[in-house]
Amino acid sequence: MGKFRGKKSARGGAAKPLNRDEKQNDWNAFVGADKSNAGFEEYYKAQGVVPEGEWADFMESLKKELPVTFRVTGSRAHAETINDIIKKTYVPNMQNVEFEGRKYEPPSQLSWYPGQLAWQVDAPKRVVRKTEPFKNFQRFLVGETEVGNLSRQEAVSMIPPLFLDVEPHHLCLDMCAAPGSKTAQIIEALNPHHTASTGLLIANDSDYKRTHMLVHQTGRMPSRGLIVTNFDASLFPSIKLNEGKTLQFDRILADVPCSGDGTLRKNLEIWNKWGAADGNSLHGLQLRILERAMNMLKPGGRLVYSTCSFNPAEDEAVISAALNNKAGRFHIVDVSSQLPELKRRPGMSSWKVGSQPQSNGRKLVWYDSFEDYKEAIKRGDEKENDRGKGLPKTLWPPANAAELNLDRCMRLLPHDQNTGGFFVCVLEKKASPETESASSSLKRPASSPPPTSDTKRAREKSPEPGSSTAATPAETTPVPSTTVKPEGKKEKRDLTFREDPLSYVDPEHAEVKSIIERFKFKDTFPRNNLMVRNEYGDPLRTIYMTNDIVKEIIQNNDYTRLRIVSAGVKCFARQDSSQRTEIRCKWRTPMDGILEVLPHVGEGVVISATLVELRVLLEDHYPPLDNFADGPWKSTLLQRDMGCEVVRFEAGQVAGGELALPMYLPVWKAKMSLSLMIDKREKSILSLRTFGEDICKPPPPQKDLSKKAEGANTQTEGEGEVAEVAEAEGEGDAGLGIAGEVAEGDVVVNKKESEQ
Repeated sequence: MGKFRGKKSARGGAAKPLNRDEKQNDWNAFVGADKSNAGFEEYYKAQGVVPEGEWADFMESLKKELPVTFRVTGSRAHAETINDIIKKTYVPNMQNVEFEGRKYEPPSQLSWYPGQLAWQVDAPKRVVRKTEPFKNFQRFLVGETEVGNLSRQEAVSMIPPLFLDVEPHHLCLDMCAAPGSKTAQIIEALNPHHTASTGLLIANDSDYKRTHMLVHQTGRMPSRGLIVTNFDASLFPSIKLNEGKTLQFDRILADVPCSGDGTLRKNLEIWNKWGAADGNSLHGLQLRILERAMNMLKPGGRLVYSTCSFNPAEDEAVISAALNNKAGRFHIVDVSSQLPELKRRPGMSSWKVGSQPQSNGRKLVWYDSFEDYKEAIKRGDEKENDRGKGLPKTLWPPANAAELNLDRCMRLLPHDQNTGGFFVCVLEKKASPETESASSSLKRPASSPPPTSDTKRAREKSPEPGSSTAATPAETTPVPSTTVKPEGKKEKRDLTFREDPLSYVDPEHAEVKSIIERFKFKDTFPRNNLMVRNEYGDPLRTIYMTNDIVKEIIQNNDYTRLRIVSAGVKCFARQDSSQRTEIRCKWRTPMDGILEVLPHVGEGVVISATLVELRVLLEDHYPPLDNFADGPWKSTLLQRDMGCEVVRFEAGQVAGGELALPMYLPVWKAKMSLSLMIDKREKSILSLRTFGEDICKPPPPQKDLSKKAEGANTQTEGEGEVAEVAEAEGEGDAGLGIAGEVAEGDVVVNKKESEQ
């Protein structure tokens, strides 16, 4: 979540771009838009956010189309491989591209991003679409983004997670997470080499529908330590652990809802709608979210507050109010030495508060102090809103503003490095016995007041379906009760929350034993951490795997009161729903969980193959075993029972293709045929990347596979084989995600599928 970001406006409702003719392309719509707002210019000139001598450059930059930026995702080894493909294959072919008499530079790396893993394309969309070199690169970007190897993300949006300084053991919270690009960055930091991370990330969003978008996005980088929740961030609940302890976080990202004027370069409708009231009205919600984060932060922990707004009402005013409300317990961290090539402006310790009263024809009026504003209300120049509230006192600079080190905050301006606008502040909680005692004694009221329109306007609305507790004044920061009462009775469930229950499977269950036997799992296999989405712990269709901290949370908190939408990694999926006894293990490893399975499989389980076998598996949807050349691969498979196989395709150059790194993929073995258990789109992308062309044949029409339902007597032997494998593929991976790392240099492809 976090802000405007072109999804819904801060006032609520869908954002509709202005001046867009359906017959025109995006570039024509951008050129035709009215990119002017006198109130915006008057407001920010008076604020001094931009030095007077740079104002023209600032405005000129805001009126230019935002460059396309993306970053490489996944493990370090795989990221470097993707980077090399871009540098060695595509960039050389985009030198000296000319369009309409102008030359355009090839994509360039963002110098400030760690590992040089982020890229920028300055050529506008019309150039990309009409020049062959850029068009080829665009096809590469689209394909790799669809499978999750690349992540389209605005450059300044990449910054907040970098300053969190996440380590694999940290307990993290992303308070306003959807759609999930920053969440994915945190997951990568928690799992740098996809080791068995002991850390946690709770990714929360207030909008129920957007949490499912979040599940889909995080499926590109699955983690056993991930939980997705659906709560108003300003009232995120206390979470109970074993022995009555309350969870505190090492790292919290509060990328809060805001007016979004830092996104003017891509959200053109803001030009027409912007007003000083936007930032003023969101200030209270932003402060409540920040203070809730402060309460949940562990002593010595780090909190990053960010907005995509230039407005000090949403930035420095929120930070200074929170610091004063938590006097002496927090300080702003000086991060000026981090990311040295990132150009940033210091925060301000002095700013103005403006209003646009109806009595003055919505013209901008400045108030030097809160007292002046109150006098204006008495005179009738200003009117309090329909809830009897006016502007809060915390909007004005506090008397001690100069002592708060607000200059350590960061404001990113568009003309510095051709980006959008952003504000970032890094806070740290002081580690002291007093602080620890205060933050561990949070009280939870029995009920909370109804939602306010402020909350709805900022998209911090009640979740759907059902509702969540709404925001209350920041001074109280109540926490809704979600856990077991002291006397041992469970609190009443939230019946409006309709997700399936979460429970853990008995490790002695017959289905678990069949899985362990199939993959010859070692003692290291976390059989006690297998979770399902039903109340009785029955492994029916899908089995998830979590780490210990996620299990502790699930077992100590009612899932409805915590509003858990998703948890852990999808590790096993049932493939055969019939009663055929010849298939002893009817479970496969979906792409989400293959990285979790591999470290624990026994000797001889993983089968080695080359690009020769991969070509056959890609060319034919259900290749018979007879189509493969005689050799170790074929002889091994002929000896195996029906069921799931994990195949390691070795790196090399053979069969007209090239694979830079070893790659693990699941294959389903039927009686006499095989099927590569990945989505057809991923097959095409894999084929293009490996063999330079799409060699995949389309799958047989579904109607030809329906004969299986009529019984074995209606099928020929060949038809039965196809139907048998098709049944295995029926629940297969739809849309695959980024490649991850098993060990240094070992790559698999993960799917980006919602677990629902």
